[in-house]
Amino acid sequence: MKQKKLLAGALCVAASLAAQTVFGAGFGIYEGSARGNAMGTEVTADPASPSVIYNNPAAMTGLEGTQVEAGLTLINPAVTVATTVAPGMTVETDGEDNWWTPPNAYVTHQINDKMWAGLGIFSRYGLGVEFDDDWTGRYNCQEAIIQSIDINPSIAYKVLDNLSLAAGLRAEWFEFSLDQALPTGTPFVDPDLQFHMKGDSWGIGYNLSAYFEATESLAFGLAYESEIDQEVEGTYHVNHPNPAVAGGDGEGDVTTPSILRFGTSVKATDKLTINAGIVYTMWSSYEDLTIDFDPALLGAVAQSSKVKDWDDAFRYQIGAEYALNETWALRAGYVYDETPIPDAHVDYIVPANDRHLISLGVGYQKDNFSCDLGYTYLMIEDRDVDARPQDGVLAGEFKDGDAHMIGVSVGYKL
Repeated sequence: MKQKKLLAGALCVAASLAAQTVFGAGFGIYEGSARGNAMGTEVTADPASPSVIYNNPAAMTGLEGTQVEAGLTLINPAVTVATTVAPGMTVETDGEDNWWTPPNAYVTHQINDKMWAGLGIFSRYGLGVEFDDDWTGRYNCQEAIIQSIDINPSIAYKVLDNLSLAAGLRAEWFEFSLDQALPTGTPFVDPDLQFHMKGDSWGIGYNLSAYFEATESLAFGLAYESEIDQEVEGTYHVNHPNPAVAGGDGEGDVTTPSILRFGTSVKATDKLTINAGIVYTMWSSYEDLTIDFDPALLGAVAQSSKVKDWDDAFRYQIGAEYALNETWALRAGYVYDETPIPDAHVDYIVPANDRHLISLGVGYQKDNFSCDLGYTYLMIEDRDVDARPQDGVLAGEFKDGDAHMIGVSVGYKL
């Protein structure tokens, strides 16, 4: 009986690893700057600062000379997971209160009247979730963390006075770690084993984009980011008394999705700018994931392959900026963000659903210096969860999911 439970625990880990490895992909970061955050992350056709590289490198042709910008977004997510542990008995567990801080930095340089060069360093994927070690869903996830950094140099060229095209290279570092429990026998008599895995990878992709100024008050932006294949390699460890099955190497292929952005910017008046756009993320490229363990996990599982069948998803963004004067500007935005994760594959590593984001911000500019501050409140719709014992998932509900996000950026024109 104990050997069967150990095998079930190993399969549970393998299933959770399949979900964890795409945690960043299924819960991407769209916050590239404080100004962008405050305007519903929509600046695809609005080249007001070097951070436009995050959405559309072609639009940097709207920036004169050499400009730099750097900042970060502080993210504080929360969620309550209700699990049905017996008929008529539900247990509610809150995720730990943690702050995550994806950074960003940009530089743009005007080479001549036709050509610009730019560099962006930022995070496309990354988040974290943490629960008490002994919570009811511990066989799926106790703690999961994703970190990623994109290094993105791009070249933009003015084909016409009002049309710019750009191309760039993306070098992406991707890292994940996961902690979870393995069932070994009767609770309190045979304590759970603890499993930990951590791995990372570098992948290469590209981006293409366009920026078109139809009139002095109307502009359009279009940007494409390619898929990136990540061959993640790392190690795993289990606090098992048998050294032969206590740890080893783990590896698996992950493909982060291609992304298509379209945005427009309208200068409604001399003081008011309104931006709107759509982001289409092709999550359907993530059909399955295979994890290889060497040696076999707990001496029983050498490979785990899971069908995911994620869905393509849309993100709808709108933002506005009102210039009080030459120094101060006020901003606001709204986002509706669809989840790509179907009910059949939702888990505690990504306890999420469709999201609503409301943002506010302020900008300060004096001579060559600028400073931006933005606040976003993210609300996640509640979601029912069906039991999947093989994955360590109990019947229940995700509810009261939200996040507070604070973005800060500073810039300077050299």
